[in-house]
Amino acid sequence: MKSFYDEAFEYTQEFEGQYPRPWMTDITDPTQADCLIVGFNQRNGYKVEDVGDHSRHVDALFNRNGQSCRGLYDRLNPNPSRTRINIDRLSKRLKNCGAKVLETNVICFSTPMSSDLTIRQRRAGLDVFKWLYGRILPRVLIVHGRGAAKELAKLDTSESTVIEMAALAPPAYNKWHGESESELDRIASLACKILQSPANQA
Repeated sequence: MKSFYDEAFEYTQEFEGQYPRPWMTDITDPTQADCLIVGFNQRNGYKVEDVGDHSRHVDALFNRNGQSCRGLYDRLNPNPSRTRINIDRLSKRLKNCGAKVLETNVICFSTPMSSDLTIRQRRAGLDVFKWLYGRILPRVLIVHGRGAAKELAKLDTSESTVIEMAALAPPAYNKWHGESESELDRIASLACKILQSPANQA
């Protein structure tokens, strides 16, 4: 049986000039994640010519061999998006209660707008997400934004408790940013309560 690392190596091969970015995390074994933060797709991509060697990309995903998820992201995106900042805010709250967090998207390819995704990107991205979800089976899925929630509803996520929340990405985020501190607290508290309860009571 192939290791998760070897599987990740196969699932993140170059596709239309990009390396798929299936997750962001600070843990070295993504299969240990118990909480996934799920968006629709990312704005900032990993162009092959910018990332370089594919092995470096995969090592970054696993935070090994001197590479790290965040280190590679920061190198390619010195000015983080508002979405990234908001995800960081939620992720920090979850980690404070002991959650093992993995941040991902239903479609792991970059486009300026989600409507710019091609049919091939959608299909390939969904294949990556279904593989990832099936290998992790997290207790909690926090899905942000209507588009992501709608897409996620088409998939079998019955092994997890799904928590839906408003979009963390502008422009939709701009409508509720004034209440974001309390809403992020609420979502994190709900997720942590589930994670801290016995599995058969979640």
